[in-house]
Amino acid sequence: MRARARRDGGVGRGRWFLAATSTLLLALTVLVVVFFLPDEPDDFYVPPSNAADHAPGTLIRSEPFTVGIPEDAEAWRILYRSSDVDGATNVVSGLVLRPSAPTDGPRPMVTLGHGTTGVDERCAPSLSARPLGSLPGVEAALSAGYTVAATDYPGLGTPGPHPFLIGPTTAHALLDAARAASELLGETPPAITIWGFSQGGHAALFAGELAPTYAPELPLAGIVAFAPATDLRANIESAQGTMLGTLLVVATAVAWSEDRAELDLADVVREESLDEARSLAAQCLSSPQLPIATIRSIQLRDDVATLGSQGTQAWVEQLEANTPRGHIDVPVLVLQGRADPIMDPDVTAAHVAAGCAAGEPMELRLQAGTEHFTLVARNVDDVVAWTEARLAGVPAGSSC
Repeated sequence: MRARARRDGGVGRGRWFLAATSTLLLALTVLVVVFFLPDEPDDFYVPPSNAADHAPGTLIRSEPFTVGIPEDAEAWRILYRSSDVDGATNVVSGLVLRPSAPTDGPRPMVTLGHGTTGVDERCAPSLSARPLGSLPGVEAALSAGYTVAATDYPGLGTPGPHPFLIGPTTAHALLDAARAASELLGETPPAITIWGFSQGGHAALFAGELAPTYAPELPLAGIVAFAPATDLRANIESAQGTMLGTLLVVATAVAWSEDRAELDLADVVREESLDEARSLAAQCLSSPQLPIATIRSIQLRDDVATLGSQGTQAWVEQLEANTPRGHIDVPVLVLQGRADPIMDPDVTAAHVAAGCAAGEPMELRLQAGTEHFTLVARNVDDVVAWTEARLAGVPAGSSC
């Protein structure tokens, strides 16, 4: 029996969900510089049975971490309590890093939201052989003297599902990572800035919206979003399909269907291909098997439904619900390459324009000749300078 969306010609007719969404999801991919198969989660990542007894942001456990850490820094992996979009308890893993040199008083903190590494439990940056390769600007932040709190996101490292692009859930994980890092180090940072790339940029924007109500005690000084996913549907409608994108859209459909009860995978994937879709979703983007998985994903091109066809309305509603549109009180810097073939610069510009119209302090830096995967490296020094200005109380620039 084919997926319900197939019965009215949804599959193969324009492939709106496949061709367009695949490129959007490729946009949410990290710089794939980690070429080693990640470890399986060990007992460290097992949530305690009493996690719900603790407040969001409570540190559950920690241990020293040395894999890929610079000699002039020290690090820990952490497990902490957070909450999902519905307010239910979840447990999240991550990393805390800081320069090893002594300093007078608490350091400023940067909370990092990484780009997509996959949707399987093994795909957490803290499980990778090269964890810093997935964390945007982490070495520049350490060199600037900042403490870094980097979330893995729920369902990566810890038991899944991973709430990919579920904005409030990943935003909570970012904010609670800062809380847990502060508890670990026994200090309150004088200021916190959130940096996020791609999927992490999406989470960072949601974190800016939700911080005043979810974590009002955090001294949030600003948000930096590198090529963020903003209007999800607009990006989907302007995107083009790729082979890797086919793999990613299938992985995302599996992740969403597992995280949200109202989403049925059989509405967007033919029933006879469901097992293959779930098998593909288990691949991490850093896995040596990724090229093979990408080729295998071609077999599913005609098995993924077009949004707008029968049974897909709940998926459309989820795209709308997870587009960041709320007010952000602190300064926001958005960076976007004009040559980005994955994240539409016009959609990013429209998001900033809407924020300006709402009276938000937003700055957009559009760069000619810069595409998605070179954006962070080309701009991280400027981002450090922007962050330093926020810490010094200098008024932020504006594109409004």
